[in-house]
Amino acid sequence: MHFRQLAFLAGKIGRTIVLPNVHSSYLGACLSSPFDFYYDQEKWLKENRKGHFNYITMSEFKAWIKERQAVGVLPTAQEIHIQGSQKSKLLKKQKNCFKSSFDFSDRPISSYQFLDLSHPRKKDGNITQIMMSLLGDQAREYEHIGDSDKPVDVINLFYDRRYNFIRNEGANVPIPYSQNLVNIADRISSQLKPYMAIHWRMERLEPLSNLVPCAEDLIERIHKLDNKNQEHQHPNVFLLTDYPHLLNATGARPESSSFYSNQLRPEHHQAIRYLYEHLNVTLISATDRPIPYKELPSTNWNIIPIDTYADQSILGIIDKLVAMKAQWFFAGKPGVCAKSSSFTGRISVSRLKAFREGDKDIIVPLETFDLPS
Repeated sequence: MHFRQLAFLAGKIGRTIVLPNVHSSYLGACLSSPFDFYYDQEKWLKENRKGHFNYITMSEFKAWIKERQAVGVLPTAQEIHIQGSQKSKLLKKQKNCFKSSFDFSDRPISSYQFLDLSHPRKKDGNITQIMMSLLGDQAREYEHIGDSDKPVDVINLFYDRRYNFIRNEGANVPIPYSQNLVNIADRISSQLKPYMAIHWRMERLEPLSNLVPCAEDLIERIHKLDNKNQEHQHPNVFLLTDYPHLLNATGARPESSSFYSNQLRPEHHQAIRYLYEHLNVTLISATDRPIPYKELPSTNWNIIPIDTYADQSILGIIDKLVAMKAQWFFAGKPGVCAKSSSFTGRISVSRLKAFREGDKDIIVPLETFDLPS
């Protein structure tokens, strides 16, 4: 979402956006994998290139820098930091790996912080216009120390805000994932079909006492589904969760980078145990660490190993793609059985769209499990 917003912003201020690298679910110029490792840049980007913004790949950008350096010219640049909260420590940790590639003379780092609101009010001003002003050439005329007030060649943007500020339908359209990841998900989907997908984000859910009753409600809903669908009795279950996929096996840890092992409580374990006592569960796990099959349940717990190419975050993308293709989809009620999640939202939106367009593979686009009534 953030990149889509910034791409459209670049078009509005007359700049070309460089496709960032990716790794560990982050986007950034200094990360290790190219943009197309996660995303299909041939679709969304080329469609929006017409009239909205121009872009170049990171490799093209690096080639441009080398061309300038070859004739003894360092492109001028300025670092700009924009964040939605003073409490955020993310930008302070970031290092600029392009520091030696540009001339930052007389251009001090500019840092901005303003409220990050999901629904800005009139008194908060026009956020789009504010962003255009902060990053536009006019602002560069005032943010210099020496005599040069010319626009810089390259803005090095460090950005940490959550919500949209561009009002354009194209900026809200998700970027398709790479065909390689889609193909992996398609193979898993074909292997499981017919199947239901369950997304359960347990991280920081309060109160923990809700977890087991929520698991019981989920199983009850699935049993009712079995009764309604005689031709699809006990379909396979694909589980997406931040709970450790390897359960309590040696070395098991939560599947979310923000969910720590020391945050796991007996209630988490009890809820998951209740699921595999009543369902035949399948999950995916990375092959870059041994899978201790002897420590896992002998029944009702199936692991599909995935080569993550040294980036385990692609498991989350594959999870999402497999869930989008499931015949049935369940998710915990936000704030009651699960944390609110844009991950669930992306799956739900895709499934509802397919369902409304007549996709016969989508039987139940979304059902929410709750505390038993």
